[in-house]
Amino acid sequence: MMNEYGLTKNEISKKLNSLLSMDETFDSGKIIGSMCTKPDSYSQSIYSKFLEKNIGDPGLFKGTLLLEKQIINQLGDLLFYPKCSGFVVSGGTEANIIAMWSARNYCKKNSPEVIVPLHSHHSFDKAADILGIKLIKIPCIDGIVDSNLVQKRINRNTIMLVGVAGTTPLGLIDPIKELSDIAHKNSLLLHIDASFGGFIIPFLKGSKFDLPLSDFKFPGVSSVSLDSHKMGVSPIPSSCILFRKKNLINNIKINVGYLSGGSEPRPTLLGTSPGASIITLWTILNFNGKIGYRKIVNQCMENTTYLYEELSKIHDVSVIQKPTLNIIGFKINSNHRLIINILRQYGWSISVFPTHIRLVIMPHIHRKHIDMFLKDLQTIMKNTL
Repeated sequence: MMNEYGLTKNEISKKLNSLLSMDETFDSGKIIGSMCTKPDSYSQSIYSKFLEKNIGDPGLFKGTLLLEKQIINQLGDLLFYPKCSGFVVSGGTEANIIAMWSARNYCKKNSPEVIVPLHSHHSFDKAADILGIKLIKIPCIDGIVDSNLVQKRINRNTIMLVGVAGTTPLGLIDPIKELSDIAHKNSLLLHIDASFGGFIIPFLKGSKFDLPLSDFKFPGVSSVSLDSHKMGVSPIPSSCILFRKKNLINNIKINVGYLSGGSEPRPTLLGTSPGASIITLWTILNFNGKIGYRKIVNQCMENTTYLYEELSKIHDVSVIQKPTLNIIGFKINSNHRLIINILRQYGWSISVFPTHIRLVIMPHIHRKHIDMFLKDLQTIMKNTL
């Protein structure tokens, strides 16, 4: 029940401290299964200064809108197509729904179908349900989509293919070049869900962790989503959707005449949207620059390599495969479920899949946290023999 007269600031602080003490914290280093991280401290201070800006009425906030355009240009340049169009949105789910929405309206087929990998994010299931699109799910070989099966499943109702750069289970990268060739050959759209890998792969170029491209350099790629509130270390909510062709965006525009700013809304899923997310992302992109992001990403990859090597030494532990990005999957050969439960009792927030435990080595995870985890894991395994 709402208090009639309101609480004092001191009373509110006490209640908040009491309730929020139940939350896990990134500073503890024990959130080791999440794809999110603690945002950069500078970006946090920027965000709090611009809470009143609603980019859902863009005519009121022309400066914020200009910052968004600069963000899309910078990210487009990073992905080899600076002329792309796009938006800062709330997350990978909104970005992927927008990609599906634009594809449906652009292709105008009565029974549209989208071909996705079996490991694709659940946001595609949401989008398909909302938009009346049939998803065709393609099995994987060694964790990545089978491009030969993708080719075989194309029919007259197919409007778009989807590839993933940084899969949810293991952080792998689908064969984007092959998917691009298939899309180009069949005059289909190709969306790359780089929600996780989008802020990693470009910054590994030239390093010992260099990876194949997964961006607009491939001509068949029509759109890319990448989450800035993951490895972009920007505050939640913050993600981006980029399109090669502006006419893909034009097909999802909604005319609204009553906005007080006097302009049409951005063709995104949300109406009211935090302009602070745009301002903060612009800030952190320009504050870090390429060198800053290279440092963040390479540190995560170094820590991932260290964890992989140490896990591989532990008897009765099987690492699924050598990590591609900063994600490791492993299983315990004996007492797997019991050890998972005890790890959680020790306070470790791990991610559990039917086949393995997933660890994500985000920027808040340091070497000391990895050593703590390894020590607890070995203690638990020794005590459960």
